Amino acid sequence: MSEAVDKVLFNDALRKALHLGGTLFAVTAVTGILLGLVENVTSKAILQAEIAAKNEAYRLVMPAGKTFDDYEVKADDFVTSVVKATDETGVVGWCVNVSSKGYGGMVGFVVGITKDGTVKAINILSHSETPGLGAKSTEPEFYTQFNDKSSLPLKVVKGGASNPDEIAAISGATITSNAVTDGVNGAVKYWSENLKGAE
Repeated sequence: MSEAVDKVLFNDALRKALHLGGTLFAVTAVTGILLGLVENVTSKAILQAEIAAKNEAYRLVMPAGKTFDDYEVKADDFVTSVVKATDETGVVGWCVNVSSKGYGGMVGFVVGITKDGTVKAINILSHSETPGLGAKSTEPEFYTQFNDKSSLPLKVVKGGASNPDEIAAISGATITSNAVTDGVNGAVKYWSENLKGAE
């Protein structure tokens, strides 16, 4: 009698365990599928936002460009990618994406370089510099100093810039100022060696 009761209890426990296991499996499977769908949707949205931000940056540093197309790059210390800016007449310039070591990490930005090698403008895309110091690299007072620069290479000076090849350092953030300036010089050097005269 006891054996029969034990068997019934065992079967009942087994049935409950299987039911619970099946329920947990179903919940886990549905949750996994939903998380996968959410990740897929959000990763596409993030990618689209990044592309839109870069396209806006390209328009800011190379306003004469109507279309922007990826261009094959060679390995370089600063340059991460290059985009060819064109209008109905052909190439109007280049948008050179740069990554340079700042105080808090890498500073990512794009440099617009015209067909004749003039730095049209720059746009800071990412950084982890100190708020109130190196983070000021994103403020117009600093980055507009690079607009329409043709006296190259550029150098950082403390205080005010008085010569066409000078960039006034951000007060208290010389490392960041040098990082951006070095990146711009690196982009121009890359243009000179790889893009000058290219179509």
